Amino acid sequence: MRAGQVVREGVVGTDAPLTAAQRRTFDILLDMIIPASADGRMPSGAEVDVLGYVRAHEAASLPALRRELDALDDRARERWGQAFAALPAGDQRALVDSARAADPRFLRGLALHAVTSYYQHDRVLEALGMEARPPFPKGYEVPPGDLSLLDPVRERGAIYRDAPSSSKR
Repeated sequence: MRAGQVVREGVVGTDAPLTAAQRRTFDILLDMIIPASADGRMPSGAEVDVLGYVRAHEAASLPALRRELDALDDRARERWGQAFAALPAGDQRALVDSARAADPRFLRGLALHAVTSYYQHDRVLEALGMEARPPFPKGYEVPPGDLSLLDPVRERGAIYRDAPSSSKR
């Protein structure tokens, strides 16, 4: 491994999306957003690859995420003289709560990404009693509905205009 390279989650590269300090704060926040179940059946948010999801699907949100993680660390250092990750859990929670009270949008993106990626993770799907697989090609059974509920819509008739054909342009 060359100098400057980072090993994280089995991948060697120089483009680590978060610093080590940011990653510690990130994992703590994920565990706050989605704690593991008491019986261990459901993993915590930090146990699924939320960062991989963000990198693959929401990479544009990484700069804002980095700023928020740094802001928490800065606030912790200002208030207690140590990094966010070094604080007791109660102080971490209080700091996050005060930051969110000052700006309700603070960490909203992280919470959305955490929940979105969490409920796509195989271990979570299996713990919920679902088969961990894509919906296609096998598909899922959809219970038949009462299509007579569409009768009022059909009776109403068309409520749109036909688009002009391309030959008339």
